[in-house]
Amino acid sequence: MQQDPLIRIRDLHVSFGSVEVLHGIDLDIEQGVIHALIGESGSGKSVLARSILGLAGNNCRINGSIEFEGKELLTLSAEEYRKLRGAEIAMVVQDAMSALNPMRTIGYQLMETIACRHPNYRDHNTAAVLASHKHDLHDIALDLLKTVGITAPEKRMTAYAHQLSGGMRQRIMIALALVGAPKLLLADEPTTALDVVVQRELLQELRETIRKLNMSMLLVTHDLHLAHDVADKVSVMYAGYLLEEGPVANVLPNPAHPYTEGLLDAMPDMTSVKGTLKPIPGEIPPPDKLGNGCPFASRCAKVCDECKTTLAPLSDVDEKLHWRSRCLRAHEITKEEHKQAVDEATQMMKSLVNMEQTDFPTLVNAQIPRHCYYTRQGFLGRKKPWDVLQDIDIQIEHGEILGLVGESGCGKSTLARLLLGHQKPTEGVVLFKNEPIPEPRSQAWREQRAAMQMIYQDPYGCFDARMPVIEQVAEPLMVHQNLSHEAALERAAAVLKAVGMPTHHMNKLPVFMSGGQLQRAAIARAVALEPALLVCDEPVASLDVSIQAQVLELLYKLRNASKMSMLFVSHNLNVVRYICDRVVVMYLGRIVETGDVDVIFKNPKHPYTKLLMASTPGADASVIRFYPKGSMPSPIDRPKGCVFANRCPVASSRCHLEVPPLTKLNDNHSCACFEQKAFEALQINEGEA
Repeated sequence: MQQDPLIRIRDLHVSFGSVEVLHGIDLDIEQGVIHALIGESGSGKSVLARSILGLAGNNCRINGSIEFEGKELLTLSAEEYRKLRGAEIAMVVQDAMSALNPMRTIGYQLMETIACRHPNYRDHNTAAVLASHKHDLHDIALDLLKTVGITAPEKRMTAYAHQLSGGMRQRIMIALALVGAPKLLLADEPTTALDVVVQRELLQELRETIRKLNMSMLLVTHDLHLAHDVADKVSVMYAGYLLEEGPVANVLPNPAHPYTEGLLDAMPDMTSVKGTLKPIPGEIPPPDKLGNGCPFASRCAKVCDECKTTLAPLSDVDEKLHWRSRCLRAHEITKEEHKQAVDEATQMMKSLVNMEQTDFPTLVNAQIPRHCYYTRQGFLGRKKPWDVLQDIDIQIEHGEILGLVGESGCGKSTLARLLLGHQKPTEGVVLFKNEPIPEPRSQAWREQRAAMQMIYQDPYGCFDARMPVIEQVAEPLMVHQNLSHEAALERAAAVLKAVGMPTHHMNKLPVFMSGGQLQRAAIARAVALEPALLVCDEPVASLDVSIQAQVLELLYKLRNASKMSMLFVSHNLNVVRYICDRVVVMYLGRIVETGDVDVIFKNPKHPYTKLLMASTPGADASVIRFYPKGSMPSPIDRPKGCVFANRCPVASSRCHLEVPPLTKLNDNHSCACFEQKAFEALQINEGEA
């Protein structure tokens, strides 16, 4: 006999004003199950999750049914909803920094929430509980911090949000959500901005906690690899409709709906051949522009006339597995079609091996023994230097894409700024076309800016909100190439068109554009000057998988067409493996491994590189169990020996005392590790196990 679901949603319609954004959603979440909700931005995922808690918005209108343990939620009063939130159903939001109070310590915020939501105190006066049960609240808070894997919890109790890393802040958010011992946890993109190692640890701990407490979780994400690693069931949303749902183990390897298939084809993994990503063309139609047919029809390669007029119901793909889809055309793809696409991409790669000749085969050559930041001890104390980078030796060849990977705080962005000449290294020199980069802000430096451009992670933060996009793309052309306003606008329009920007978007203000559209504009502005070096700092980190694929293909084609060099900074190893030619792996300001992408990703020699690869969503994570838990040390208190020794499974006493040099293994591979043979033996034993 099948158990009744914990949450039962039927025929749910959500409207804002006269525009309906959710259209007849039916969804069940069973007890003890992690249910993933995937789809692009604008598909309605967050609206559905927030509707469960009554937080969709004051001006929204909801019709249908949402039952929690058989109790209808849509008829609850505001006071009844307030008692439900945090106690029976809790939520973990994406941006922990904005959700935590910057004026209160972590300990106070935990204790306050415990006094308000904990089962032992929720029926009492919160202020009275805080005044009379401080020691009990403190002990419960410490236990919660230990539950979510916070190291040194006593110390974190007295810290403020800005003093913690992103991973720690997200753990705090999960601890706050667990205070009321909820039966359902709603997690809205809880790990989007986190490094892969922190993300893997956090989700593993969260999964174990949910299993131990017999909770359920609705995980809202656009990362299909992440859903595959964490969830039991998956529902695919598009334009306010559910298009497919079923067990993760069945749906994601072999989707039945073309949209699910399109999301998978747009995501690179460790086996993707360069040039085989298939971005989904077009954009999600606005909710007020939907017709009567399938909402995905305008973007579907397998559309037929019936799709444009009739929306198919959710039909069984496999009744026993409770796997349903509105379309079965994804199963029509043949292995021959896939093989042909891979063969064509491989052939294209072979044709691009011979780069054009240049006077500067090595475009950038950086030799930086150390680069320092400074901290002041006391209000009038002396400034104390601390090394953020050490022993950096990097070259970027003409026409290559060099990947730079590592966790947040390892010095990637600092190194990128040094290579661009935004800062001068404390010691050493950066050569661009065999000449030292001029003094920052000097006239020679300003003249060189056109040859060195950057694409930033946040496109909204690097555009003037008061100027149309085309004007902002034209402005550098007038400054650096002395074009007239009319000629610059004409050139800007041509470049925007080349990066796939529709003409009717070009005169919009940035605030009226999506993240994907604005990222295209950022690329257009950077490449309009035809730079020799393009630095991309996490350019696809916050984008949907389809837009990410479009941006990656665009950058790849630009490199092939212009032979410009690129530095691609990212913590997403799937993306780096797909687009880059060589890769540099950094940890705590030092290079630990470098070489050709295929060589390193097939046979990593440094334990940290192996940890990064195993932590990547979709990868085999079995090797992680050999690594001791820990975090990257502070660069202000840098360890004496190998920077990775405290987290390394094969570290010897020598590793804690001496710094391993970056040693050349062959022409395409270098590594900084004393215990390579011991690490290789560990991998062999792990493979046999």
